[in-house]
Amino acid sequence: MEYQLFTGEYVQRLTEGDVETERHFVAYFSELLLIKMRRALLSPQAAEDVRQETFLRVFSVLRNKGGVEHPEKFGAFVNGVCSNVLAEYYRSSSRHPCAHHQTSETPDGGADPETGLVNEERKHCVRVILESLPQKDRQILRLLFFEEVEKDEVCRIYRVDRGYLRVLLHRAKNRFRAGLSRSQVATAKP
Repeated sequence: MEYQLFTGEYVQRLTEGDVETERHFVAYFSELLLIKMRRALLSPQAAEDVRQETFLRVFSVLRNKGGVEHPEKFGAFVNGVCSNVLAEYYRSSSRHPCAHHQTSETPDGGADPETGLVNEERKHCVRVILESLPQKDRQILRLLFFEEVEKDEVCRIYRVDRGYLRVLLHRAKNRFRAGLSRSQVATAKP
């Protein structure tokens, strides 16, 4: 791929909707964005979603929000938009893990047995780690993440303010991560 130097004229043609410039833009950045997404280990469908959202936002800025102030930095601008979209994707998928992952199905329409086995192993691992935590940590994590109780209600239950709940949650999550790390190391050993 040949490096593209962006000029004010190029960005202006893109802003005005010149078809050839748009084709060039999409072709040039599609390749670069897909390389970035491969490094991020996204599924092909998720990578395509992020790529499309990146293009949508870039065109939106060009046409609705006054454009790009520094055309010579246009490549960095597109890369930054893609990074923001990726960050939003990761945040969203960590809150709602099922929202971005399609379930693997066998040709007869049933669930893939391997996927079910992996999910059961993960659930078992989480249960074991949670059981190894101190009772207070286990209860805070359960209330906030499994039962989705509002933080204000958890503060009321434990008679703490939001600031101290944040500290308690941070400690509980760190202990959970440590348990997860130990579990992964234990399963990696032959």
